Amino acid sequence: MKKINKTFDWRFWIWMPILGILLPYILNKTALTVNFKIIMSLFIVNMLFSVLTGMFLRRTGSNWALLLVWPIIYLISIWLQINSAFYGYYLAILYLIIEIFAFTSGQEEELDFEKQISVDGGFREV
Repeated sequence: MKKINKTFDWRFWIWMPILGILLPYILNKTALTVNFKIIMSLFIVNMLFSVLTGMFLRRTGSNWALLLVWPIIYLISIWLQINSAFYGYYLAILYLIIEIFAFTSGQEEELDFEKQISVDGGFREV
């Protein structure tokens, strides 16, 4: 139960709609240049958040299916026409890939079975 509470910590999950929907909406209403909005919001902030999301889900031992939540929330902003569909679908895929890399980092090496002690007959006194 503690692991579930850790995974569904509202302080972390509230950032997804803020960064995926609210931040692009606010940036669209400002007089900033389009290039600044795209680079700042979509590339720097959202990609860093994708890395943090993957690391958070790995640290809490969450199911891999929760990796899909952040790209889906970003896709909702595309369907609401807050972000452009021209590049939005590609960025959602990119966010998912970044999350997967962060989620699986450190899991490249397999166990070294040759160095393990077999216990077929149980432990015996030496």
